[in-house]
Amino acid sequence: MNYDSFRAAWTYALRESRLRQIGLNATESLDLQDLDRTYKVYVEPLGGQDAPPFCVTATRSWTWDNLNTVRGTIRDENVLAEMLGRDQAEALVTEQPYVRVDIQLSASAPYDKALRLPSKAAWARWVHEIVERLDHVEPLLPEEILGERRMGTTDVLAWQDSPKITVVCNPTGELLLERVEVSAGQLITLPRLLESPDEDDRGPEAQLTDFFHRVRAALSAWMQAVDHLRPE
Repeated sequence: MNYDSFRAAWTYALRESRLRQIGLNATESLDLQDLDRTYKVYVEPLGGQDAPPFCVTATRSWTWDNLNTVRGTIRDENVLAEMLGRDQAEALVTEQPYVRVDIQLSASAPYDKALRLPSKAAWARWVHEIVERLDHVEPLLPEEILGERRMGTTDVLAWQDSPKITVVCNPTGELLLERVEVSAGQLITLPRLLESPDEDDRGPEAQLTDFFHRVRAALSAWMQAVDHLRPE
């Protein structure tokens, strides 16, 4: 699978999720040093913004590294032969490539109008609700990975950070709330380009559909939870 094919699968999954993209186009960039390509898109909750005074968005991005570019162009057997020599590569079998997909949920105060910091109790309620909902009710991560993570047995296939807050200091020295966010991500496996295709190498379409479905639900939960952070 090459970059264009994955981007097409991503775009289709986004369209099927019915989440509204912010801006006309996604942002695509090329790192001129290592030739990695990054794709980023911003979306808002299903039904639009309904969490004043906050603006709630989700940033979704992925990076297509240069090795995936090569493996999407020539067969894995030839990649190994070029890297190790044909004799050493003959008995080796490659693993499926993957793309790291990142998601960031955020709620921002109006531009240049930071809000009063929530009380310690309000912050604790918000953190408890958002962690509980993103782990059990509208999970950002696949259920099987969440179960393994709770048992401490999961491999590094997905991750989720703790909620974070961005604070600014006004000219009088008062600390104000500018933004809250939580980040997560997972690895999306890709089919290999092999001389004899492996029937177990399925495309990323089902993984992306599930990913966008979880993000849609989690973004709605995120929007509702900011009630705890509104100024009293």
